[in-house]
Formats: sequence, C-alpha cells, structure tokens
Amino acid sequence: MNVNYKDQKETVALPVAIGFLLLSLTYVGAFVAIIDGGPAARVGGWVFVAGKGCMLLSTILGVMRSPRWGWKLFVGRYVYDWHRPRRAVVQALARFGWEMPQLWLGYMVSQWRVLTGRIDGVQYLGGVTFVVDQERHDGMSMGLSLGCFVNIWISDAVEADFEKQVRFHSGQLFMHEFGHTVDSLRWGWLYLLVVGIPSYLSQVAELVTHGRHQHQHLYAERWANKNAEHYFDIAMRDLTPKK
Repeated sequence: MNVNYKDQKETVALPVAIGFLLLSLTYVGAFVAIIDGGPAARVGGWVFVAGKGCMLLSTILGVMRSPRWGWKLFVGRYVYDWHRPRRAVVQALARFGWEMPQLWLGYMVSQWRVLTGRIDGVQYLGGVTFVVDQERHDGMSMGLSLGCFVNIWISDAVEADFEKQVRFHSGQLFMHEFGHTVDSLRWGWLYLLVVGIPSYLSQVAELVTHGRHQHQHLYAERWANKNAEHYFDIAMRDLTPKK
C-alpha cells in the first residue's frame, strides 16, 4: 500500500489533553510504586521520574535554544500515522511504556542536537520524527533510529517534498532508518538488546575490520530493509546505509 504524503500536514494527532492524560497516568503509576511498592518497584518508580525529569529539562532548554526545533521535537512524541489508523493506535499506546527506553534515548539525543546547534530541520512522516543535519562535509550519510526519533546526518539539502526525500535519497538511508522504527514497535523494551546494540557493534566491527565484516548482512539491517519495503512498497537495494 502506497501512502502519498505530498500534501500532508502532520500535526498533533491526538488532542494534547488526551496525550497529557495518558502521560499523567504513567506518573501516577510511578508514584504509587514509590509509595506502596517493594524495593524493586520503588527503584523503578524513581528511575522513571528521573528519566521524565531529564526529558522535561531537555525540552525546556531545547525550546529556549531554538523555539522552532525544540517545540517540534516535543510535538513529535504525539504525532502518529493516522493514514493507517491501527498503526497510529499502536504508536500512541507504545510511546507511554512499550517503547520507553529507546524513545527516551532518541528524544534526549535529538534535543541535545538542538542545544549544540547541529540540526537543520525536523520533519514528520508516518508517525516518525526525522531530525536532519545536512552539513556533513565528508560526503557520508549516517542515521540513528531510537523509538520514533530518527537522527540523520547527510551532506545534501533536504527537499521541500519530504516524502520524495525519504523515498529517493541516495543509499535509501531515510527508508532504512524508518524500517528500524517498525522493529522498535515490534520489540519494545527488548529493542536495544535485539536490534540497537547488535547493530551498533556490527557497524563498529565493519569499521575495525575495514569492511571484511559486512554490516549490511546483519539480521537487524535486513529486517529494517524488509520493513521499509513493506511500508513504502519499494524494493530496497543490497547496500545498507552506514550508521
């Protein structure tokens, strides 16, 4: 199924009030664990509160540094793929628990890039937030997918038609990284163990062995390509973009 996003203007898909209600319920659960739970529950509750506090602080600092990009990153947590309603519902529910570890990391990395000024644009597509730096000078393209946040580093300009950029960018980097977000939804709390860390180590191994280890052959990279093929209805090339 092809989805034409050419004229799409993605906004906050769920009313902000409902989003904050769901978020508030997670805080209630954390405080109940802290007050009435056992030792493990209390530790988990405090870790949750500390993580959310870091996200709040990074949001405030990011908006102060760049109101446009900092706010768009915050909104990205509430943007879903309503062209595919069932997928949108899964995204909305997963972000408040199931995808929490990698989403937290993705959001913190993205806001850090705002704070350091290494960001040229924030785009939404299919419920995924793309954070783009188009000023790499070595000609390489790299991506990092964590939760619903995809950080991209490229050396060419982002086109006005972002869907076209995603579909036809050299090396298919955007689609490949989008494919990882599908596995984030699928694996939830296990994503970093099953996909994220093995993918990172595989990339390091390719660099250390000067290409003798083929990163694109890793199961997680093949999964990402298959996910992208299914979503965008486009055959992926054998060459997997560098991460």
